[in-house]
Amino acid sequence: MTSARQRPADALLRSSTSSAWAPQAVDQLELVLMDHAHCEKKAAASALALINDYPEDTELVHALGHLAEEEVGHFRQVHERLRARGAALGRDGGDPYARALLKLVRPHPRDRKVDRLLVCALIEARSCERFRLLREELARRGEAELAAWYRHLESSEAGHGALFVRLAEGVAGVEEVGARLAQLAAEEATIVGSLPLAPRVH
Repeated sequence: MTSARQRPADALLRSSTSSAWAPQAVDQLELVLMDHAHCEKKAAASALALINDYPEDTELVHALGHLAEEEVGHFRQVHERLRARGAALGRDGGDPYARALLKLVRPHPRDRKVDRLLVCALIEARSCERFRLLREELARRGEAELAAWYRHLESSEAGHGALFVRLAEGVAGVEEVGARLAQLAAEEATIVGSLPLAPRVH
């Protein structure tokens, strides 16, 4: 059986973002950058929370320590782009997408660990897809430097998604994780479809 971590990030998803999203997002790029900065900040915090909750998992602690550091670096990059535009970060308005996904996490300790890791994988996969769409729209508009930056972030998110799947497989095995990931991905598609298009990453 092929591990989910061996598939491209977009292959973890069961739906595609509407083609109307990227033009709207680029038209309101400052709002996207503000939300993007908060996403990077929360990704680092989520990695540290997993380390805090599973300190005995040496592989997880090692891998997510590096990931948290990388996400903080991305946060700084996004914030610098906001500063260059004369924009402040602004308050975090919350993320209904992530909140809805986290409600799917099962309560049993082992299941909870697997589901938390797979929810993170799906969030990274969706971010990867959205960054690809931003990159393509920016390139169409001649924003080569910004498009190249999003290409780098797209690649990073793909790697993070694969990492979370691998960590989940270390807990529950390839077959069980594949089945649960398929369930969560179907729910993720429903969540995405229920949310209005907006100038934000999710």
